[in-house]
Amino acid sequence: MKIETIHSESVLYSKFKHFVSQHNLLFHSEAWINNYPKQNRVQCAILNKNNDVIGCFMYFSFKKWIFRFIITAPFSPNIELFYINPAESVVGKNSFTKDILELLANYFDILKADYINLNLPETTVDAQPFIWKGYTSRSRYTYLIDLSKSKEDLLNNLSSEKRKSLNKAVKDELLIKESTEYTLIYELIYQSLNRNDKAKNLDILKKILFDFANSSNSIAFVAYHKEKAIGASFCLLTESKAIYLFGGFDADNKHHGAGVSCMWQSIIRSKELGLRYFDFEGSMNASIERYFREFGGELRSYLCLEKIKPSLNLLLTIKNQKPV
Repeated sequence: MKIETIHSESVLYSKFKHFVSQHNLLFHSEAWINNYPKQNRVQCAILNKNNDVIGCFMYFSFKKWIFRFIITAPFSPNIELFYINPAESVVGKNSFTKDILELLANYFDILKADYINLNLPETTVDAQPFIWKGYTSRSRYTYLIDLSKSKEDLLNNLSSEKRKSLNKAVKDELLIKESTEYTLIYELIYQSLNRNDKAKNLDILKKILFDFANSSNSIAFVAYHKEKAIGASFCLLTESKAIYLFGGFDADNKHHGAGVSCMWQSIIRSKELGLRYFDFEGSMNASIERYFREFGGELRSYLCLEKIKPSLNLLLTIKNQKPV
C-alpha cells in the first residue's frame, strides 16, 4: 500500500472522486474541501498494490514563525480516515488496520513537521504505530444520541434542567425556526466565539456558512424572542448522523431556553430525517461537556495524537502559549 496526495490535477482525481461519492464521505467531498485554502488543505488517497483507491484522509498544514504545523482541519471532527478492510478473519482485519496506521505514521514522520496534532475517528482505537514513533496519545470525548429512540424517550433522557429550559422557552413564547439565514446565524455564532476568545479561522467559518451550507447538507435553528434573534445552532448532515458544529447566542438578550430549544429541535429534525445518531462533536471544556451531557447522549471516546519538536516546545513554554 502507499499514500498519494490528491488534487484536481491528479491522475487519480476522477477515481478518488468516485470513491468519495460511492461511500458518501461528506468531509472528503469537493464542496467541503473547498472551505479550506488550497495552500493549507491536504487530501490523501490510500492505494493498494493495483493502484486502486481503498481509503483516504485529510489534514491542514500551515507555517507559523519558522515552524510547520499539521493539524486536523479546523471545524472538521477528525482527519476523516476511512478505508475498506478486505480481510475476513479477526486477525486479518486487525493486521490490515495495523498496516494502515503504520503507513500513516510513516507518512507523517517523513513530513518532518514541527508540530502534529491529529484527531482520529472514533472507530479507530489503535494508536500504537504512532506511539512507537514518539507521539503522545490521549483520549477526547463526545456524546452521541441514538435517534432510533422515540421522541418521548429522547425527551425523558434530558436532564431536569434541560426540560425546565424547554418549558421556560414555551412559557416565554420563544419562537424556534429552522433557518437558512446564514448571515444572522453567523452573527450569533461570532458573538459567542468572540466572547470566549475563540474567534479564529473566521474565513473558513464564513465559507462553511455562506458557500457550503444548504438545506441538503446541514440544518440550522434560530430562537426568536419578540421577533429578536437571540440564539442559533448549526449542524452538518452526514449519511448516518448529524454533527453539531456551531452555536451562539446574543449576550444582551440571554434566555436559558434559547440554545437548549435550538439544540432540541436539531435533534428532533435529525431523527425525522432518518439519521442514526446526533453527535455533539465533543469538548474538553468542563462547562461545555456538562451542557452536552445533559442532553442524554452516550459518552464516546476518540484518540488525539500529538507530537512536538523540542525547539518549538521550548519556545512555546517561554511564550506561555499553546501550539494552536
